[in-house]
Amino acid sequence: MKSIFPVTSFLVSALTLLIILNTGCNDKITQVPVIESINVTPDTVVVGNTAMIQLSVTDADDQNLVYYYTTTGGAISGIGDTVEWQAPDEPGIYFAHVLVADKDGNQANDSVRLVVLKNDSSTRITGIAAFAAGTDLNLLDSKVRLYTSKENLDNHVAFAEVQTEGFGPIVSFRFDNIPIGTYYLTVWTDTDFGNTMNAGDYYGWFGRGNMQYPEPDPFTIAAGTTKVLQVQMWVVLVK
Repeated sequence: MKSIFPVTSFLVSALTLLIILNTGCNDKITQVPVIESINVTPDTVVVGNTAMIQLSVTDADDQNLVYYYTTTGGAISGIGDTVEWQAPDEPGIYFAHVLVADKDGNQANDSVRLVVLKNDSSTRITGIAAFAAGTDLNLLDSKVRLYTSKENLDNHVAFAEVQTEGFGPIVSFRFDNIPIGTYYLTVWTDTDFGNTMNAGDYYGWFGRGNMQYPEPDPFTIAAGTTKVLQVQMWVVLVK
């Protein structure tokens, strides 16, 4: 008589394998949210002012995401991927941390920095913007912009903006109540009112170089001082 135990063992093993396979098929593999970018605009503010935090987040499962914000100073208002960050009343460097979670508990986190400056009402920046002698072009209503870093200048993220005073090839400008710190400055005349710099516009910066090789220089303003600047203007030749 042949033993039935080998057949029984085979059936038990096959059944066990089938159960394992079925269990694996029923388990859903969920995806982790991915924070593709996080930005704060502007990245430098005066005490008590606000900045905007914006995130770009993807989730392959296309699930509803929940955002949790904490800060080392100031307060967050709003929900979702775009919120306001009110700066604290003390100058310093602060961080906002965000945790993004989906309904399955998958998480991603990141942080962003905000520089908060002291507001000193006794500081001021004044200056003139002018073409070289012999150039009779009108700098009326030019935009004078302050930047807190070279990176912000390159990305066109201005800290403050005023318009020039006067008209003709020589105009003046003035900033009051500027927080102490280091800045860059540009002057732009949007001659075609297109809101983007195009050929034929007028442009200048505090610093050296020329329109082909501009070299903006930083400058520092201290408490209780007035900084006087001179900016040479150029005609933009290419877009």
